Amino acid sequence: MSAEFQNAIVKNFLKIVTVLLVIGLFLYLMAPFMISITLGGILAMALIPILDYLELKRGLKRQLALVLMCLTMSLVALVPVALFLVHSSKVITGALKNSDLNSLTNHAIASIYKVVDRLCDLYGIDTTMAHEKLTGIFKGTISFVTKQFGNLMSELPTVLMVGFITLLSMYFFLKEAKSIRQFFDKYFYFTKKNGNHFINMLKACCQVVFVSNIVTGIIQAFVVSIGAFAFGVGEFFVVFFVTFVFSFIPVIGAGPVAIILAIMCFFDDRFGAGTGMLVIAAVAGISDNILRPYLSSRGEVEVHPFLGFMAVIGGVIMFGLAGLFIGPLLASLTMGAVPVILEEFLDSDKK
Repeated sequence: MSAEFQNAIVKNFLKIVTVLLVIGLFLYLMAPFMISITLGGILAMALIPILDYLELKRGLKRQLALVLMCLTMSLVALVPVALFLVHSSKVITGALKNSDLNSLTNHAIASIYKVVDRLCDLYGIDTTMAHEKLTGIFKGTISFVTKQFGNLMSELPTVLMVGFITLLSMYFFLKEAKSIRQFFDKYFYFTKKNGNHFINMLKACCQVVFVSNIVTGIIQAFVVSIGAFAFGVGEFFVVFFVTFVFSFIPVIGAGPVAIILAIMCFFDDRFGAGTGMLVIAAVAGISDNILRPYLSSRGEVEVHPFLGFMAVIGGVIMFGLAGLFIGPLLASLTMGAVPVILEEFLDSDKK
């Protein structure tokens, strides 16, 4: 280490410490919002082609196009939720008008016991013991559902805040896209060719991740809701919405929704419809674990479906449901963007 460099360190020591401290405190302050900001960035990258289309092809001013796109995204997110709440409340109210809650519960329990008694007679199992086990399962299930519902209600403000910050982040990423690109060109020292390649690669990765998750959810929701409509169990819109939400849970996916509908059919002694819904549950579950990694691997960056599947699972373990987007994105960037950086580094090293 030269004397000049040592003197520079000594003279600027407090400045360096101050800068690091301020940056560290700022990152600590922003830590609760990092997932939302990251999702906003992914969403912004995925929607850039739409914004460019509205601006260049439709002749809208960028600010107006951006506002319209954000309003559309808000409506796309809020309208289905509002319709679901209104429609499901009508269904529940209609059911409660025809029968009180206790009779509905007793009917469901009696139907379950009836099925259990048939199975016990078929396989020679003691019905008393089966009823005791079943009662314990009922109590545990009710306790679990009540607890989870309470947790969901308590977390609802947080979920709304995360959605708002994600949308706000998307807006500012798109609004300041030129400034972000100037910052990138100034401090990353890419050549123009590799810089454009890196940015295009990042956009392509975000678009594939976003589209693959949405398309997978819509396909699963259609499969289950159409099956429910064909077998006459459940309301089409309610089933579609619930299935679409459940489709974002990896591995499990939309299968549980179809399984619950199958159980409802068995309770009503509709064994053909129940068997059909079980088949649909299997199809929905398999499609989730095959279709999502497959679509994630079909973009500009080739990611092996096995690696894509592991990235989804690992992303969810590390980041929660946001990992559905972050995991595949990191896999795509590892296979596509990192080679661009290495190529840039090796080329500059040769020079």
